[in-house]
Amino acid sequence: MASPLWYLYIIKEKIKNIIDAKPNKSSYIPPDRYRKVPPILKYPKKCISCEACKESCPAFAIEMYYNNEYKKNLPNIDVDSCISCANCVEACPTGVLEIDKHRLETEGLFFYIPKSHTLMIDGEKCVLCGQCKEVCPIDIIIEKPDTYFIEVSKCISCKECYKTCPVGAIIILDEKTHKEKINRFFELKLKKSFGELDISEKINKIPHISKYICIKCGNCKEICPGEIDLNNYKVVNCLYCGYCLEVCPTGAIRTEVKIEAKNKEETYYINEDQCIGCRICYKVCKVNAIEISKEIKIPYIIPDKCVTCGLCAKKCPVDAITKVKKEVAEKTVKKRIIENKIIEIIENDIKEYTKKYGLVKDYLENILKNKILEELKKYVMEETKKIMGENGDKRKNN
Repeated sequence: MASPLWYLYIIKEKIKNIIDAKPNKSSYIPPDRYRKVPPILKYPKKCISCEACKESCPAFAIEMYYNNEYKKNLPNIDVDSCISCANCVEACPTGVLEIDKHRLETEGLFFYIPKSHTLMIDGEKCVLCGQCKEVCPIDIIIEKPDTYFIEVSKCISCKECYKTCPVGAIIILDEKTHKEKINRFFELKLKKSFGELDISEKINKIPHISKYICIKCGNCKEICPGEIDLNNYKVVNCLYCGYCLEVCPTGAIRTEVKIEAKNKEETYYINEDQCIGCRICYKVCKVNAIEISKEIKIPYIIPDKCVTCGLCAKKCPVDAITKVKKEVAEKTVKKRIIENKIIEIIENDIKEYTKKYGLVKDYLENILKNKILEELKKYVMEETKKIMGENGDKRKNN
């Protein structure tokens, strides 16, 4: 046990520290990765204009401007606004920005690249066209059997994939939206704990959960007055209140999924003179925009259904598919659509006629069969009578 003098010494030192108000040395030494100078654009030729630096800056000190010398957008750093956090240096995928020895000190450390937004691919909307992967400047989009996947920890949030995706399958998650969802979650949770949650029906469909963008935060499960199984991405017992939709930060829980084209002006078109009728395009189309002509037996694309993903054009072995203005395609395709409708009407009429003919045929066959049976019965009865009469005469004679 320590002596009372030792305790007195400790108390004296603590009082002395309070009076002197001197902080520990570690509290005022800047960390290794901190520098009191703004970053500089050291290698403009290497810049890919991805805007990762702008996206990562918490002080909004970086803007992109067009440089006539290099013929591209380059970052412009406002020295007075820069807080020297070095986020832009960490986010830069090509080493364009430098700040003393910052890159050397942070290289290899495991942390997420700083950014204001997070991007995810909604697998239920993805049509597997691969355009996002093609435009990604740092190649961090992975192809999977049923969708594409963004490596979030490496993503610089340049949004090139978002701009390119033809169907809006890439969603952007930002802090503002996330905060609003969380606030709504706590508001509803408080009401639920006090038994004041209104459980009237506000939706008419049971929601389903997309496994592609569900982050298993549990907001929906905690709020739901029914039952949600997040392990199997399933709403087990739904009361149609719709609160789960209000608190999901990613939109993973929804009642329906619509795949719509962002480009409303163009469509893909099949050149009938080049088409060899292999129907590969028909097999790869994810939105059922391609039909087979009943007249010439080759595929054609319906402009109103086409989402301009270009997957059919990529897979076509003879380059018979090109992108054109909608009005150009509609003139040719209209003929095929009308032909198909006419042929379909004729086919349905033939089926109906055949069906009716079959019924009439069966009816006549039944009548004939019954008639034959009646005639056969009459004949048997007459023959029986004759035989019985002859036998009776023979008995009399005997």
